[in-house]
Amino acid sequence: MNRSYGQGERLLQIIEMAYAASDDGEMVRSVFTALRELMSFASGVFMPVNPETLELQPGLCFDCSAADMETYLAHYAPLDPFVQQQPGPALLNRTMRFSDVITTGDVGRSEFSTFLRQVPYHHALGILTGLAQQPVAVFSVHRQRHERDFSADEQALLDCVGPHLARAIHLRRQVSDPTRRAETGILVFGSAGQALYLNAPAQRFLGTTPPAALCAALPTQGAAVIKLAWQYFRLSRVPWATTSLLCRFAVAEAANGVDQPQADAGPVERWSAAMRQRSAWGGATVVVLQPFQQRTDFVRRLEVFGLSPRQLEVATWALRGLANDKIADTICLAEQTVKDYLQEIYHRIGVGTRPALLAKVLGTSAIPAELGKRRR
Repeated sequence: MNRSYGQGERLLQIIEMAYAASDDGEMVRSVFTALRELMSFASGVFMPVNPETLELQPGLCFDCSAADMETYLAHYAPLDPFVQQQPGPALLNRTMRFSDVITTGDVGRSEFSTFLRQVPYHHALGILTGLAQQPVAVFSVHRQRHERDFSADEQALLDCVGPHLARAIHLRRQVSDPTRRAETGILVFGSAGQALYLNAPAQRFLGTTPPAALCAALPTQGAAVIKLAWQYFRLSRVPWATTSLLCRFAVAEAANGVDQPQADAGPVERWSAAMRQRSAWGGATVVVLQPFQQRTDFVRRLEVFGLSPRQLEVATWALRGLANDKIADTICLAEQTVKDYLQEIYHRIGVGTRPALLAKVLGTSAIPAELGKRRR
């Protein structure tokens, strides 16, 4: 192994590579290549995490098969011991060995062993990188059966690099889309309405409001707009996907009610049985709470109706709650002209009132009382 550089100096260079890369693919390839100078591994995997759903997304395979990643995401992700146990969405930037999260015996009894027989590795280091308590991406490196397991020193290498990979990805996302939502609140509720998981943004958004209040406001279909303290939020549910890092909550709840014929069935067997009974996952619900960024969200949604620039401006201010006279003062128009514009906007969008306009633009009929009382 090339030791011409001191390990600390080379680590700093690898971190610089992460920030200097033009895209995630370039970053992953350069970082994995450079890491091989400090530790040996047969292959590596990078999978970004959707910040609005915590679902794993297709990423990059380093010296391994992309088809294996597709198979993993399509079926085996919820069975992965890393997803079932640690690292989970609440434990970020901490590298774990595969052998530390599940025993060899439990692997053999789990359905995940079927996947392991298809891929050319036996040992693994995995890290769920994150920023501001939000998961960003999964990185893992692998060794084959005839090779030794990873050491604590090698775990420490990924611990050093991981947080910087997350920050580099986040900075590139901000540059490519400056209007991208910075935070999304994500909650998981059990069948009885109890909160099983709240991420850090959800806790901040709720403040002193009990999580159960969101369950009560959640519509059966579509989305709702709710007000917490001084801010409005879009509240919606996310359907379960096998790629979700939150699957363990749904499967764990389903496993409690699985009929297992073997009296001595352990957690691995119950988990596998629950995984096969996807219909039972409906007992748990993923809820997403997104801050309503007024101007950005309104403009994006209004653009699809083909409004003129001036109509777009009037409609945006109307949806933000300004009365007609205030809109007139703000954009230097006569109040009657504002009213005329609003009638044209209503006609083009197919509504007759401000509450109906808001409902159409947001794609929901659930309008907070405060917004429903605005002047036409």
